Amino acid sequence: MNSMTIHRSARGHVWHQRLAPKKHSFRYPSAMLLIDLDQLHTFHQSCLKINQRGILSFQTRRHLIADDAPSGDLARNFVRERLILDVSGPVKLLTNPHTLGIGFNPFSVYFLHDCKGLPSALIYEVSNTPWNEMHRYVISAEDVADNGSYSFAKEFHVSPFNPMSQEYQTRVTWPYEDGLSVYLALWDHEAQQLIFEAGLSLKLIPYKGQSRRPLFLGIWPQTLVVIAGIYREAFALWRKGLTYHAHP
Repeated sequence: MNSMTIHRSARGHVWHQRLAPKKHSFRYPSAMLLIDLDQLHTFHQSCLKINQRGILSFQTRRHLIADDAPSGDLARNFVRERLILDVSGPVKLLTNPHTLGIGFNPFSVYFLHDCKGLPSALIYEVSNTPWNEMHRYVISAEDVADNGSYSFAKEFHVSPFNPMSQEYQTRVTWPYEDGLSVYLALWDHEAQQLIFEAGLSLKLIPYKGQSRRPLFLGIWPQTLVVIAGIYREAFALWRKGLTYHAHP
């Protein structure tokens, strides 16, 4: 297989549904990239610039990637420091590149594989705005195998309308041939109910870095759609009178 075809353009939809204390839901089209971090050199002379200025660019400083020698090694080491797993295989990152120098990824996912190329671990890389902070959760692929649901404590402030005293639940469809999906929910122990659900469902096609089209939806680049959508929906929740939880 040509090394360029190991990267994928990922297009589909992201949806959110708030169940309590007020109902609120939305669904947006989504366009992302699934990049092999050990093959970033294959974007040389493509329209996707690595650590350079361009209409589309990928900035390693925003992720678990060494700037001087980009690869999946920092992500592998991040997992090894927390779990005893074989993560010596490919590392794929699902994320949004920068557009016109602007970039924000509320949620990126690292898919790590073992020496046989089988699923080994996940890293959920979560960012918030306007604080521009980042937190990473590590999950064994075994915990979400066969579409199993995995629960873990919330450790990072994201939405001012969700308190810290909640627990995440997640399910994942691993990216194989032509698609992937990620499901996240928030469970409130005090209220004993599901508060929030979100999902990402994407179709995958080969991406060789020669076209900007997969990352544009209509006339608006995806990264600007993401930023505008976050504040639009936050304003809608504020108007519905949800309790504001300050950054701890």
